[in-house]
Amino acid sequence: MAEVDGRKPDPAGVGSADAVMFCGPCGDVKASSFCKDCHEYLCSSCTRCHERLEAIKHHQLLKGAQFPSSYPTRQKMASDSESFEKCNDHPLEDVKIFCKTHAALCCVACTAAMHEHCKKDYIPDIAKNYVTGAEYSKLQTDIQDLDQLGVQCQADIDRCIKEVDKLNWNEVDKLKKYKKDIIEYLNKRETELIAEMQQLHDHDLSLLKDIQARLKTWQSDLSDAKAKLQSHQQSTYKLFITAKMTQALVNQLQESLNDMQQQTKYQRYKLVKDPSMEKILTDKTGMATLKAADVKIGNWTIFLSGPDI
Repeated sequence: MAEVDGRKPDPAGVGSADAVMFCGPCGDVKASSFCKDCHEYLCSSCTRCHERLEAIKHHQLLKGAQFPSSYPTRQKMASDSESFEKCNDHPLEDVKIFCKTHAALCCVACTAAMHEHCKKDYIPDIAKNYVTGAEYSKLQTDIQDLDQLGVQCQADIDRCIKEVDKLNWNEVDKLKKYKKDIIEYLNKRETELIAEMQQLHDHDLSLLKDIQARLKTWQSDLSDAKAKLQSHQQSTYKLFITAKMTQALVNQLQESLNDMQQQTKYQRYKLVKDPSMEKILTDKTGMATLKAADVKIGNWTIFLSGPDI
């Protein structure tokens, strides 16, 4: 007989009348019932909890003469041939309950300890309908929107990089043409102005390329989220679990993308000829100065919201 999860081996032999069954959730407490829906042995305390919790109180419990001395493992009994996820807080327990009050994935132990009075659903009962529901549809739409806006963000970054380069080339060219008329006086000033413009160019280019590198990581995270959802299309249970875990990531990606969008900008500047240069070539501040113009940023954004619980 295959050993049921959370139960100690049959000390008297397979299916023996003297076999002692132990509670799956507790591990070392003698079982007094068996849940045919969860495929798990339960002690008297867990049995009462099972009968009291709204999400699972309809389960069929076998007691007394109906109490089985052996039973196939829950993995073999799963109707869709898929295993359950284990609870992070209770590694021996399966995640079967979704707490609607706290939007939390729970095992029976979690439910009894922290969610007894919450609104709950039994995951195997609701997972099949989840993929056709509005919440999952919205999650897919949000991911698609993020994907498109990520492409637009990349285009904005590329455009800004080209304009920063073009701006630098144009203004330096103006400077050098202007220099011809006042070359003797302007050699030192020319070096100062080019250095100042190059500093602005390098600063803006460095910031934009840093955002570009962050966006590549962002795109990789989004791609991973899409791949995880796609890989569980055949398993509604797995898809439900993955989708719930992905929602937090989608919210983080939204915030990160909005942050990158706000930072995708550069400082415009324009070379302004000094009007006094035509008459006064000895002015220490002559030739030209750099004047800040408008700051160009992307003109798009996205607003996402979490699922309606």
